[in-house]
Amino acid sequence: MSRDEEHKSYEQLFILFSAKVEKVIIRTTLVFFVLLICVQAMLQIPYIRKHFTRVEPLEGKPYVWPQKEKEERS
Repeated sequence: MSRDEEHKSYEQLFILFSAKVEKVIIRTTLVFFVLLICVQAMLQIPYIRKHFTRVEPLEGKPYVWPQKEKEERS
């Protein structure tokens, strides 16, 4: 085998290897991104947020939306 053929063979192997590694990196990134979105969505639910975070009990009194009075004053 000549030196040029060895070089081309090495380049082809490297291209195949790097393509496989890129696929793994892209898939891993997508999985972590979807996981991030799911966890952030779950943290919007007060019951789940209470059990997932340590800071929630330290926040103080939770804000409660004011209730509309049944009889509106004019």
